[in-house]
Amino acid sequence: MEFESAAPAGYIWSMNMRRLLLFVILIAFLAVFASAQSAVGVLSYVEGEVSVTRSGEIIEARDVRIGLTIEEFDTLETGPDGYAEVEMDAPSAGSLVRVNADTAFYFEGGSSQDPKKQTLFQLLRGSLGLKVGRLTSRESYSVQTDTAVMAVRGTEFNVDMAADRSVLITVPEGRVESEVNNQTVIAEPGTIAAVDTDADLTALAVDAEDIELYREYWSNLRLEALKINAGLSIQQYARQWDSQLPRLESAMEQIASDRRIYDNWARVMRGEAETPSLGEAIRDKRDISRGIVELRAILPIAERTYHTLAGLEEAYRKGYARGPFQAGNYSNAGAFYRAFERDKAEMQRILAAARWTIRIYLVIDRATGGSGGLMTAPSL
Repeated sequence: MEFESAAPAGYIWSMNMRRLLLFVILIAFLAVFASAQSAVGVLSYVEGEVSVTRSGEIIEARDVRIGLTIEEFDTLETGPDGYAEVEMDAPSAGSLVRVNADTAFYFEGGSSQDPKKQTLFQLLRGSLGLKVGRLTSRESYSVQTDTAVMAVRGTEFNVDMAADRSVLITVPEGRVESEVNNQTVIAEPGTIAAVDTDADLTALAVDAEDIELYREYWSNLRLEALKINAGLSIQQYARQWDSQLPRLESAMEQIASDRRIYDNWARVMRGEAETPSLGEAIRDKRDISRGIVELRAILPIAERTYHTLAGLEEAYRKGYARGPFQAGNYSNAGAFYRAFERDKAEMQRILAAARWTIRIYLVIDRATGGSGGLMTAPSL
């Protein structure tokens, strides 16, 4: 039987105070982000539970419908019965993204002024199927997970991430170069690539006609492993989340104190104000540097830990995580997920607002001659 005791009362009080503080910071800062987005695609098919988080706000499910524009740094998330397709604006020949059930990702692009156009999908959990249009020599198209980057050139491929963060890359057509810790494997028809929980990258020969059968086999294999390790995994990531939240809070407090600067640059992005002079841009970049350094250090880790815990929740619901925790602030998985459910919507907004802060920073950075750079996924 599942234990029903919860975390210590003092800990719950401190968590409630932290949630209140983060909520106040978020509400005070949301106005900075309104209407300063850039379109990257459009929803061409929606089925079941599909949500979009944009600039710290969750778009209501009734408004997530065919024809909705998808913006850079939006998080698109599907529920257990959800499925969506996104027609991308880049590359010019057209690309299609199939978002399977229990999946979360966001799109990140390089500067439009960069000589090489980068299109990057940050896969937070779940499974994506991508059909990529013809790319020019100055375009790149890739998917990033915790440990791996999959780079493609005119192809059709699938990236499946299990709840334990292992990854499978299958390619019905074309070629995908997968890289982990300077190791490289080419996945193509007849060869699949896999990344295990220790971030080891391997290649395996699988006939092209058996790819779907192997994907099902791999998913079942990962599920059996999860049944054994779910409780320990939830305990580990719950402790990580509790240690990361104060760092995220600290970074957002500093960001909120620099609201005037972000507000000014949001108006520049909306075309409502002229770009400041180089001297002003350098001064603004210097003034926001402390909060940005903190945020860029913690955001990718916190975001992926959050989505790992969201992905592991189904294992808990199915009874794979019974028994007490041996360490941390929660007595068991049930105690953690009761707290997690209370915080979930708020954390989605905070993470989205934090990511959009990074987007504004990249504009300031490029205005000062910097390269900006895309977010780097952590190893969890």
